[in-house]
Amino acid sequence: MKYEELARAFCEMNFMQSRKRLDTMRTLSAAGEDGALLCIYNFGGRILAGEIARLMDLSPGRTTNIINMLEKRKYISREHDRADRRKVYIVLTAEGSAYITERYEKSLKLYCGLFEKLGEHDSEEYFRILKRLYEIADEIWEEQNL
Repeated sequence: MKYEELARAFCEMNFMQSRKRLDTMRTLSAAGEDGALLCIYNFGGRILAGEIARLMDLSPGRTTNIINMLEKRKYISREHDRADRRKVYIVLTAEGSAYITERYEKSLKLYCGLFEKLGEHDSEEYFRILKRLYEIADEIWEEQNL
């Protein structure tokens, strides 16, 4: 088996599928603004700005840009810690909560339809293989200190 050929085909297929999805249907993304909103939501609607950067592996500058955009859209607000004014909490607003919930529900509906068409057996196999791929990727990243 030629693993490099498979890897190249996988990368190309992933890239093309991602572009197609971005062009035709906006699903929930774990990166950028959606990712930050999910992060805030999963932490009970309130999180330190630095935690967003750490959890999403973003630079402070990129995190600030995302937070500024979310604040401009009124999806979040900023609150300074009363005890330590250097700490800034990012708080999900009602608008932000409604937006991320709607995006999440749309994504669930889309993926549910995909898995229904794929069928029970193939869906289970897909997740079995995907889980194994993630386990192997984690091993490789630890070995290579990535």
